[in-house]
Amino acid sequence: MNKSLSLYVILCSIFCTIIITGNLIFQKFVQINFFGNVFEISAGVMLYPVTFLISDLITEFYGELYAKLMIKTAVICSIIVLGVVSLADWCSATSWSIVDDKTFYKVFNAYGIGTAASIIANYLGQRVDIRVYSYLKLLTSGKHLWLRNNVSTFLGQFVDTVAVVFLLNMFNIIPFNQCYMVVVSSLGFKLIAALCDTPFCYLGYYLITKFDLAKTT
Repeated sequence: MNKSLSLYVILCSIFCTIIITGNLIFQKFVQINFFGNVFEISAGVMLYPVTFLISDLITEFYGELYAKLMIKTAVICSIIVLGVVSLADWCSATSWSIVDDKTFYKVFNAYGIGTAASIIANYLGQRVDIRVYSYLKLLTSGKHLWLRNNVSTFLGQFVDTVAVVFLLNMFNIIPFNQCYMVVVSSLGFKLIAALCDTPFCYLGYYLITKFDLAKTT
């Protein structure tokens, strides 16, 4: 396996892992103190900005088609995990099981709806990110990496956040009176995270080009 393909597989694996894990833990909301600002966000959001960093690097070096393939792979993996969780919920627990049926259902009862909402929102957000990133790369003739990284990431995350909160509110997973707070906190956290990941985007770009790990498009 050549270096280019190996890197793509690794980045796709990390991307899918973060997406699936976020779907599993999204029902828990936590307070994050980020540079003196307190954000109330879903636990699934904590590492979510990393997915946009990965999609930007994939788009930069492999192009839109490979970035879209990665998103589709994440969707397929999420559906498979949803099927496994649903099957486990349908089966009755043994008398000696550490986790009983009631506890399992309480933790995963909204996973199906949450996953569906997350898949739709993530797909829309990532597609916006990829399209904007590619457009800005073309517009600037491949210059100003920081610009396309930040603008595409924030727009993609804006679409994703609004879509997922709207869908979760429709199914009464997030109360209507908490929607504004969740959107503002999530976007605030993601905006700061997007700005903070800019050095890592440059680092990733440098390492990939220095060691010739991928062919640029």
